[in-house]
Amino acid sequence: KAKSQHYNEFRVGHFKSASCDQQQSCNFSVSGAAAANGNSTKPYSLSLVDGNSRCQGRLQVQRAGQDWTEVRPLFVPLSFVNRACAELDCGFVLSLEEKRVPSREAVELHPHSCDDSSLIDCFESDTRSSPVSLELNCSDSVRLVGGRSLCSGSLQIQDQSLAQSWAGVCEGALDRRGAEVLCRELGCGAPLLQGALSPLGQTFHCEGNESKLMDCPRTRTGPETCPTLNLTCKEPLRLVGGASRCEGTVEAELRGEWRRVATYDRWDLEAAAAVCRDLDCGSPVSTEKRDGSDESKVWLVITDCVKKSSVRDCLYDYTSNSLLQVICSAPSTSIQEVKPWVQAPSGT
Repeated sequence: KAKSQHYNEFRVGHFKSASCDQQQSCNFSVSGAAAANGNSTKPYSLSLVDGNSRCQGRLQVQRAGQDWTEVRPLFVPLSFVNRACAELDCGFVLSLEEKRVPSREAVELHPHSCDDSSLIDCFESDTRSSPVSLELNCSDSVRLVGGRSLCSGSLQIQDQSLAQSWAGVCEGALDRRGAEVLCRELGCGAPLLQGALSPLGQTFHCEGNESKLMDCPRTRTGPETCPTLNLTCKEPLRLVGGASRCEGTVEAELRGEWRRVATYDRWDLEAAAAVCRDLDCGSPVSTEKRDGSDESKVWLVITDCVKKSSVRDCLYDYTSNSLLQVICSAPSTSIQEVKPWVQAPSGT
């Protein structure tokens, strides 16, 4: 399968395609809220087309008064695709892929202008003919919401058996193995913390080797209202080659692959603070961007993005010979691995 120079398949979780009848062809399409509700005040609409489920397919965008266009799969940060999945009511991204298509008009992303205001700011104003398109696989079953990054927040699930679209999960619904399955599905590290408030009593019984939380057997028990599970997973980030875990060269893991992190932007202590924060290592003491010896595949970070979010949310596939070195003040003593949650006895 042909790939563009700076883009490869980017898998951050696990995805199972919807099964289709052998006599039928699958052709699902899902659009964002603006398109579905006929809301003409929103400056754009998003759609996933020609996928095997409502949360899989080629991403298309329609700007006000214009035709639908493909999205070219270059310079795609994780923060953008997760916001796109969320707007389509599809949780978070499981994988990105370059899809070869007959040449058609496509819009490119401009990651440096892609902030929290509106996804429309992420797109270049002009389109060009392209033989490739961005295909997304988004999750339609689990998500963490309200946290500082994709690896933290209140757990919500979406299930056909539920009356509402997304529902919170009770604090007692997971043990350590279930939390590990969820963090792994999200493409994050080991579970760290718990807490928060909302409805739904549902216990997950995971063996620990499942690829998705919704693959775990589960039972419905407990009250109609309860404290909601609030989970924090470790960020897939590390500093290597230093005297402690809080100093060294920055590396990140995406698609199950560790690479050094590089940037072509200005890199300063404010940007380095995101690295120290994600690693629970206090504040930055010093940082340096320098060239290494040979070019290799890296995760390129957008510094404007990383000042507002986690490092992982702001990376995309690239090739570079540069590297980032950070020294943080000290390891924090607040970090702790999650303790097993114990389901309250029925009737209590």
